Amino acid sequence: METISFSDADSIKQYALSHSDQDLILFGKNQLVAQAIEFMPENVVLCSSESLVTATQVSQTGFSGLTFASQYAQLVPISEPPILSLTRLQQAYHRVETKPNAFLFLLCDGYRAHEEMILTTFYFLNHRFKMIGGSAGDIQQGKTLLSLGTRRLTNLAIFFDLPAEVSLIKENLYLPTGKRMLVTKADPLKRVVYTFNGRPAAEEYASQLGISVAKLADTFIKHPLGKKLDDEIYINSPQKINADHSMSFYAQIIPNTFLEVLAPGNIEQILAHTRQQIDHAQLIFSIHCTLRNQYLLQTQQWPKVLKSLNQSATQQLGFISNGEQFNWQHFNQTMVLLAIKEKRK
Repeated sequence: METISFSDADSIKQYALSHSDQDLILFGKNQLVAQAIEFMPENVVLCSSESLVTATQVSQTGFSGLTFASQYAQLVPISEPPILSLTRLQQAYHRVETKPNAFLFLLCDGYRAHEEMILTTFYFLNHRFKMIGGSAGDIQQGKTLLSLGTRRLTNLAIFFDLPAEVSLIKENLYLPTGKRMLVTKADPLKRVVYTFNGRPAAEEYASQLGISVAKLADTFIKHPLGKKLDDEIYINSPQKINADHSMSFYAQIIPNTFLEVLAPGNIEQILAHTRQQIDHAQLIFSIHCTLRNQYLLQTQQWPKVLKSLNQSATQQLGFISNGEQFNWQHFNQTMVLLAIKEKRK
């Protein structure tokens, strides 16, 4: 697997046609993807994204992504509803389920809010099987495009078995503040929380932060909420405050669960911990939530993140997503990354 970039769609087509033994997964702005889809060869996956993460910058020009030998991957489009693809997904999984470095790479339509439904379709996977994914979307366009060749898709599963050591890592920049709220009324399918601690959700959330409801939305980036699972924090980012002071979120929240109020941690320490987990890799492919991107832009800390990623790998590339998937969880405001190390002997 290698990182690869193109300045325009014609360059993609020429490369793909002359490398028919390879598959490509490429990310770009929605309008660029829309123009390119109509004449893409069958070995090209195109996915729209708000921005591309390169070794030097967060960019909105051209196309970047991954290229790999076709023999190492099985591409399975996921239908709507996802259960219609169950047989094909099971068949692909059974071909790699015993391979120690096999993993599932998932691309979802970030505007359908179906990520949890898609994840439940993979009930048949061993809980130790690796999984990473991103919700595709271009927030500036308010829509997304995902394609395989000239065929437009809603979601795509790629089962990899690479001849290399593979690890998956999750990093968020936030830590618990010690303040917790119980979800006392919620509709998970609508991703709406009506009450925390028996009070209207926005009012209790604002009270925990010591501010008014009128100022609450301005603090979402700095103080998201998270659920604790096996001593890990998975961020559930608020989307908006509704007229009745209920709140809409970017991921499902279950009634009778506790959420932690979060705050930014020490970024140098967090980045150092991630580098320690990676050790060193030949290639890193990272997925960063659009809300994480907003925080890093506001605090002017993207250069620190890029420097840290570059220290950890010979090649690194990524994209900005509308949400992340990692080992059966869908969440937000986080980075998940795929690290590919030395080839297996």
